[in-house]
Amino acid sequence: MTKAVEVKSYLETVAAGMPVVPTDQVQVTYGFPMRAPEKKWIAVGEIRWESSEWATNRSRNEAFSVQVIFDVQMSGATAKEVEAYAVLMSRDFLAALMADPSLGGLAITSGFQPRSMRAFPSDRDTYECQFETEVSVTCRV
Repeated sequence: MTKAVEVKSYLETVAAGMPVVPTDQVQVTYGFPMRAPEKKWIAVGEIRWESSEWATNRSRNEAFSVQVIFDVQMSGATAKEVEAYAVLMSRDFLAALMADPSLGGLAITSGFQPRSMRAFPSDRDTYECQFETEVSVTCRV
C-alpha cells in the first residue's frame, strides 16, 4: 500500500551512519526524541503525502515527504556557531542521499529541501538551533 514507513526507517539508518554521528554522540531517533534528548540530535519525523496515482493497472506512484530535523545545543556558543554545526550535520546527510537517490532501491527518485532554521538561547549560557528539512520521495508501489 505504501513505502513511506520503509523509507522513513531507511532515512533513520542513513542519519545514524553519518560520519559526525558516531564521533560526536548525536542521538538519532525515529520520530521526536523522548525523555531527556541529547544535546545533539536528529529526528526523522512526520510523513506527508502529496499524491498517490495509478501508474499502470497494477501499480501506483506515490509522492511524499519525510521531515528530518537537525538539533544542536552548545554551551558557550553563539547562534552562528550552532547554525554552522546544524548545517554540517545536514551536509553529511545530503551527501549520503546524493550517493543513492533511490534510497536503497525503495524510491524512483528523492530530493532534499531545507525548510527552516532557527537559533535561540535555551539556557543562560546555551544556544540551540533547529534546522528543519524535508526529503521528498517518489516511489512505485
